[in-house]
Order: sequence, then C-alpha cells, then structure tokens
Amino acid sequence: MQISDRASLISAYETEIETAYAELLESFLAYLERGLGDPKAMAGRCGAQVAAAHKRCKRGLLFSALMAAQGIGMDITPTVAEHLCSRLIGRGVDVRAALKAFGTPGRTAADKSTVSPSDLGDLEKQLGPQIQALISDMTAIRERYREAYAEKAKEAARGYA
Repeated sequence: MQISDRASLISAYETEIETAYAELLESFLAYLERGLGDPKAMAGRCGAQVAAAHKRCKRGLLFSALMAAQGIGMDITPTVAEHLCSRLIGRGVDVRAALKAFGTPGRTAADKSTVSPSDLGDLEKQLGPQIQALISDMTAIRERYREAYAEKAKEAARGYA
C-alpha cells in the first residue's frame, strides 16, 4: 500500500519547518538589534514547532494509509489507529484526531473492530519502510533549514560584533 499524498505531507512539513526557522531568525535579529527576548527560549520555541510538525507528518502518513485500508473494507476504529501509531511511530496519537478521522457516530467501545493482530502486523510490514523513508526525508529537510539558519545567524551576529 503506497500512500498517494506523501508528497503533500512532505511539502506541508517543509513549509512548517521553513516558517519555524524564519520566525527563529526574525526573533534572533530582534534580539541583536533591540535586545528583545531570550535566545534559549527562541530556540526552544523553534524546536517545539519542528517536533510538532514532525509528529503531524508521521501521523498524516499513517492516517492516510488507514483511510485507504478503510476504503477497501478494513474496520479501522480510533483504537486501531492508536495501536498502530504506537507500534509504528512509538507514540500514540491525540484521541480527538483519531476520533475525528475514524470515529463512527453511534458506535460504542463495545463494538470491537474486526481487525486482527495479524492484520495489524501486515499493515506494520507494509508501512514500516514508508515511515522510515518519510523520517529520512524529514531529517534532510530539517538539517537543511537548521544549517541555513546557522549561517544567517552567524552572518547577522558578525554585523553586531
């Protein structure tokens, strides 16, 4: 199962990373020019934005795959989505996001999914390499923007030394 909107996920991720580092540079320049802010807090804010974008992108890939599986008849519930996310990306997902994507009005927790552990294992085998490739692409993007920020910050700091 290949996810069709992978390119759009990567594009959205890159936009978020670009924005986070642009805001960091803007804050750093304000710090240099007017002494406003705390560089550690600025970096922390940027790091939080990058981490959140990273999580959203991985979740987007998994949710897209689960929606495709649902489209071919798999009984994907919020609980199934949470379990698969935990197994593939090492963390659960926001219950509200899982409910929004996979909740069925009127369905209760007593109505268990028909997805078996074997089905989950098959999904893991199919999606594991795609998650790793996505992580690799995201790492390259993040490194590129971090390096560009470092160069711009050094150049700006030289002007104030």
